[in-house]
Amino acid sequence: MPISSRLPSSSSSRHTLPWLILIGANILWATSYVAAKYALAAMPLPLMLALRMCLSGIVLLPFLIARWDSLHLTWRDLPQLALLSLIGFVVNKMLEFGGLSLTTASDVALLITGESIFTSALSWIVLREHVSRRALGALGLGFFGVYLIVERSLLPNLPANGGIWRIVGDLLVVSALLVEALYTVRGKALLTRHSPLLITTASIVGSMIFWLPVAGWEFFSTGWRMPDMAGWFSVLWLAIPCTCLAYLAWFQGLTKVKASAAASTLFIQPLLGPLLGVLLLHEELTPYTIFGGILIIVSVYLISKQE
Repeated sequence: MPISSRLPSSSSSRHTLPWLILIGANILWATSYVAAKYALAAMPLPLMLALRMCLSGIVLLPFLIARWDSLHLTWRDLPQLALLSLIGFVVNKMLEFGGLSLTTASDVALLITGESIFTSALSWIVLREHVSRRALGALGLGFFGVYLIVERSLLPNLPANGGIWRIVGDLLVVSALLVEALYTVRGKALLTRHSPLLITTASIVGSMIFWLPVAGWEFFSTGWRMPDMAGWFSVLWLAIPCTCLAYLAWFQGLTKVKASAAASTLFIQPLLGPLLGVLLLHEELTPYTIFGGILIIVSVYLISKQE
């Protein structure tokens, strides 16, 4: 999911509508983890990802064509755009949802907020951006929160809750966050020259070059059965509301609200996501998992205050 560090600031607005739009985007993203669990119960992971990204690309393609003249891409931008598409919407999604298939939706919703922690760390290391001691302390706090969620088996008196495979799933999600942070850092130059929404749309559409063959191979090689209504609804929910509508809403809201202020709405995901996991999937949240999530949220808040 996008984070404030990759988005340009815009003037603040006291109007309620932009804030409601931003909140709506994060509510949609918070539902994506539970929806993906239902989709994975109906179809293999590669097919679920291929259908989600291809359906999203098909919906967004007319928008991209209509705004192509304003994109102003050069031949020098195309390799960078291809790299962003590969990193952000192929490798990242495979790691994130591959991890989700092994762990719980609650863990993923809590961990996903840590993306801004990894992005800040890479920005300080790779881009040599200024960092204060307070920000470093917040970074360490966030990493400890990630540790509490992932390494539950190393802590005393914790239930297995899926055992080693849940830990593997959490580690895959953490790897996805690192890849997403790399996407942000590598794409910073391109995203400052072009509209973030158009670049994101172009990246999603470009990922179809990979996902269309994957969908075809999965369909013809495995003898895939048609999913039930819940499976189809979950994939459509992931593709249209959680990808197309949420991204459009997010960037529309940012036209009236500063990115640094809008970042506060990201906390909806680690709050609502685990709640949906408990209510709809009957997942269990241990005290260590909850405490780790709180540490991540506090860390992200403190780091955002350094901007």
